[in-house]
Amino acid sequence: MAREPFRDTRWQKNSRPRPVRAAAVSGKRTRRPRRKPSRRPGIVFFGILLCLFAAVLLYQLYQIQIVAYAANAEKAAALHYDKVVEEPRRGTVYDRNGVELAGTTYVHRIGITPKDLYSIKKDISDETIAAGIAEALELDIEHVRTAMAKKDAPYLQLAKDVPRAQAEKLRAFIKDNTLGGIRIDTEARRYYTNGSLASQVLGFCRYDEGRLVGQLGIELQFNSLLTGQPGYTYVERDNYESQGSLPFSVPTSLRAQDGQNLVLNLDINIQTILQEELASAVSLYEIQEGGSAIVMDPYTGAVLAMASWPYFDSGNPTACPPGQDPKTWDDQSKDAIEYLSGQVWRNRVISDTYEPGSTMKSLTAAMALEEALVHEKSTVTCRPLKLFNWTINCVRHGGHGDETLEMGFWRSCNPVFAQLSLSLGVERFYTYIRSFGLMDKTGIDLPAEGQGILHSQPTELDMATLSYGESSTVTPLQLAAAYSAFANGGKLVRPAIVKSVTDSAGDLVKDVKPETVRQVISETTAARMRSLMEGVVMNGTGSPAYVEGYAVAGKTSTSTDDFGDHTLSFAALAPADNPEIVVLIVLNKPVDKELTSKVAAKTCGAVVSRTLEYLGVERVYRETDVSRLMAKTAVPDVGGLTLGQALRELADQGLRGEAGDAAMGEATLVKFQWPAAGTELHSRGLVVLYPVSEPVVEEIAIPDFSGRTVNECQTLAAKSGLNILISGECLGLAVSQNPPPARPDRQVSPTPGPTITPAEPDDDDEPDVTSPDDDVPVTVRLKPGDLVEVIFAAVEEELAQSGASD
Repeated sequence: MAREPFRDTRWQKNSRPRPVRAAAVSGKRTRRPRRKPSRRPGIVFFGILLCLFAAVLLYQLYQIQIVAYAANAEKAAALHYDKVVEEPRRGTVYDRNGVELAGTTYVHRIGITPKDLYSIKKDISDETIAAGIAEALELDIEHVRTAMAKKDAPYLQLAKDVPRAQAEKLRAFIKDNTLGGIRIDTEARRYYTNGSLASQVLGFCRYDEGRLVGQLGIELQFNSLLTGQPGYTYVERDNYESQGSLPFSVPTSLRAQDGQNLVLNLDINIQTILQEELASAVSLYEIQEGGSAIVMDPYTGAVLAMASWPYFDSGNPTACPPGQDPKTWDDQSKDAIEYLSGQVWRNRVISDTYEPGSTMKSLTAAMALEEALVHEKSTVTCRPLKLFNWTINCVRHGGHGDETLEMGFWRSCNPVFAQLSLSLGVERFYTYIRSFGLMDKTGIDLPAEGQGILHSQPTELDMATLSYGESSTVTPLQLAAAYSAFANGGKLVRPAIVKSVTDSAGDLVKDVKPETVRQVISETTAARMRSLMEGVVMNGTGSPAYVEGYAVAGKTSTSTDDFGDHTLSFAALAPADNPEIVVLIVLNKPVDKELTSKVAAKTCGAVVSRTLEYLGVERVYRETDVSRLMAKTAVPDVGGLTLGQALRELADQGLRGEAGDAAMGEATLVKFQWPAAGTELHSRGLVVLYPVSEPVVEEIAIPDFSGRTVNECQTLAAKSGLNILISGECLGLAVSQNPPPARPDRQVSPTPGPTITPAEPDDDDEPDVTSPDDDVPVTVRLKPGDLVEVIFAAVEEELAQSGASD
């Protein structure tokens, strides 16, 4: 029997029977109506989008109204208001005597829009407009016509750097004829009154974004103070194309605050002296890497003069500098800018470092004296000193043997000072080095100050070499500040360029007070050092710095680099007994490697003499001065030499050479000299050199030397191009001269002279001799270099003669 297939009926027990549909019963099928799709998801989605949009909108409104309110308010105001910027006037720079060094003027740039260049109210032809513009700006009328003919050009520049007078004349022409289409832009321009004087100290400015911006020196250091604060004027305007001011609108103004003025410690007369002497030394001795020099007041730290060769004109800083070929100079090239930045604009006094050489020996000697390790008459030894496989030698082969400290200082013996440093010890020695200010910047109020390089962990060998100024470097300013301590009683003072600050009305805003950094050595030690340094000039290596009537105390230095090139320098105080100034001269790398620091000493002596004379310091003559004043030197024969060689030969003999023809160059051969070879002249006598054997020269009117001192007579003779021959008591006053001074020719009157009453008869039988009229001049003229004998008499004798005469 067949079995039924298995069926799982468990699920049927718990299920209800399915109802039978009516359609199935009747046999007909009824379609069930479809449900409409729900709109609920779309509404939700749209609502989400709307919320997101509202959130973004609220966020943006918050950003606009709250976060960026100030910026948006300014933009909105810009649509309704004009903002006119009033640039302040840049402050003026003066020297210590009130002489203007840098000031501000304004120049104008004139441009036109040709299609808009016509009169709004008058019927004026283009020819009349062109003629008026050309006349006002002093331009060629064809230039103006050509520009006006270019109607499609939106803007054309007619002229730049137009002075104020011409700009005002053009404004009047525009106003009288109601002209449009002409634009006058005003631009500030910095001017400097003294050319290349103190150019690295003053610096220069460039015009940037409507204002002057300092780029170097004082102009950069005090840029914000000199610039001032700009002013603004807000005025409501309309929305028309003209954007004119609305009637009855009240402008809101914030006036500009002009820059403040600076009064410097610089004295333009001392600056002139310093730059003239430095330039002369650089030219005469063929200095390759320039030079630097400074004159300071040792008591206040005031910098009276500061110079770095080569110089440049602050008003035209990219012009061809000395030593470059103007024909090939391109001030826009990269090489030119690099040369200007590194060699010309650089203030070497504060930025360059160099080995101080023997000028460092003054500091070493001061340390030893202050610590009572030696005194001036102590016996020291100048022999080769071996230290750590390094031998320290004197310039004299084998040294000077036993000598006093005084003699060792005058002779500048290296081993002596190395031994002094060893006696001090490393710690004590470098404590003094820091006290003298050589391990820190001076803090002068100028940008880009450098700092010397010294060993951070010095050994005894480092100390020994530094004791005589090698293996470490300083800036010229650091050394000058250190030497000021010898002049002012042992104090280190901070150098300062600015003396005071005034407002635009000239009223004092700030007075810069002198600052003493610290006491380095005692007054006694400072006085002893001045005496030692005075001996260097009187008896030692600094004799070329000797100045009659002014006792000079100083120290020479010749330092040598790894390539055998020299740096020659001389530091001095004067007068030695009561110093008024500190002077430092540094000359870098002369062509002639045989030159010594005597050339720097000579330059320094000339600066000291001229500066103290300018300051009114009285000369006090001593017996040694008398002998030097009366001494004469035979003029050497320099015929056949080049001008450069002849000038150096004369300088070596203590004489001054001068080219008789302005066209002469360094390589020009000398074919004639006057005075002739063998003529005896006093110190600094003048010899004129000519490029031809028979020169034609202008004659010189002889000045009147009477009543003057010997120094005044020498100065007057030098200005006149003559020499004097001193006779009599040279410390007195000039009482006569030969030839006599030139006097104006007397005019002969055509009218009859006065009636002459006959004289009473003489007792003798000799005929009367009529003496010549004293008023009739005898005019004698000399040629450059001629001698005038000047006779001097003691003051007491002259007064006695004057009294007898009265």
